Amino acid sequence: MEPILSKEEIADLLAAIRVGAINVDAIDDKGPGQGIQKTALEVDLIGLYSRDETSGEMRIPNLDIILDVFARNFGTSLTNTLQRTFQVEREDIVTNNFQNSLMELNNKGAIGIYSTDPLKYGCLFHFDNLLAFTLLEIMLGSSHANELLALDRNLTPIEINILKTSMTGICTDLGKAFAPVAAIKPQLVKAENNFRLVNIVDAETEVLVATFQIRAGSEQAGKLRMIIPYLTLEPIREKFKEIVSVTHASYTWGTTFAKEALEMPFLLTARSGSLNLSIRDIINLKAGDIIDLGYDPNRPLDILVEDKQKFYAVPGERDGKKAFHVTGSLGNSVGE
Repeated sequence: MEPILSKEEIADLLAAIRVGAINVDAIDDKGPGQGIQKTALEVDLIGLYSRDETSGEMRIPNLDIILDVFARNFGTSLTNTLQRTFQVEREDIVTNNFQNSLMELNNKGAIGIYSTDPLKYGCLFHFDNLLAFTLLEIMLGSSHANELLALDRNLTPIEINILKTSMTGICTDLGKAFAPVAAIKPQLVKAENNFRLVNIVDAETEVLVATFQIRAGSEQAGKLRMIIPYLTLEPIREKFKEIVSVTHASYTWGTTFAKEALEMPFLLTARSGSLNLSIRDIINLKAGDIIDLGYDPNRPLDILVEDKQKFYAVPGERDGKKAFHVTGSLGNSVGE
């Protein structure tokens, strides 16, 4: 019996067809029973994804949404902690194997190893040399005028220990970002500058690599890379698919503002007339003076919302209290 593809494998195959990685033009057009002999087509799905820059987003749908939220959270945390304006933007999500993803880092910078309980295998965050030394300079009190430099050397154990402050801050931001799909509790397990000592999965295990560009003010401050095994996210893959439907069902900011605006209190004024007086006339007013408003009793009252005229009305009385009856709106004298 021939093996049957799982739902995930079918989804991967369809995604590969959509991006053109599999040629579907060679279709037999000779009709039923007249087909040519066909050979089996071997498809290396992981290889296909590795050749496509958007592969990581296809492997885990809506992962980009979660990572964009993390980028905003982390940028805010850096700004609040270091008293500099930081901007964090996600660049891409690609797939690779674990060994190659580490080799591409050239053993420079610093790596934080994180647990993601209750998810297995955890993840890594890599601070490249520019980012690591930028954060160190700021934390050690550098001037705003200093140029950001990436020194061509490995970080010392003392420098790694100082960077743990920023590395630990990632835990809260990552947990908040993943809240819509899983209640994870990231913890910094270890900070390392020797990448040969970093090992959370087998060398050939597929991982997703997300790259973030970081700016301090108007200057480039380096790159942050998140390396997370596909096996960490695979158990909650279906949860990622549900993000879009949940987002569409919730209120947008525009809807929220419109709803709240309907409950806002406003000052409503019924004005029978108005007049202009000088300061001298006001000072000379005394008890018994009569002020002519120039109001025609046969003309409707002006109804003002705050200081803007919106309606016309007829004065009257209801239940022993003064009231007015709205007869029309501004530009429309016909009563409603």
